[in-house]
Amino acid sequence: MATRSMVRGAFGVCGAALAVACAGADTKSRPGIDDETGTTASAVTWSDGRPAFSIDCQLPGDCRNRAFALCRGGAYTVLKTDTMTDSRGMPERTTTVARCT
Repeated sequence: MATRSMVRGAFGVCGAALAVACAGADTKSRPGIDDETGTTASAVTWSDGRPAFSIDCQLPGDCRNRAFALCRGGAYTVLKTDTMTDSRGMPERTTTVARCT
């Protein structure tokens, strides 16, 4: 009897951990704000009339990671990247437009 309770408890904890992990990963894979990475992504239409994602990032590498997540781990093409720098020439924010391929 005690063994069944422990097994049920273990499954409950595993299920809750899985739900939290899936919920956290999901914010990166859809447009919107992701507080964990400090990125904001939105769906846009590029100049050729096809869909793309515009991603605003605090660090350039974060844009790459967010594009990868938005494209569900698949390949993507960077259409445009703009980096704003501070008075010392250090990167402050980056905006990237990417399309899943």
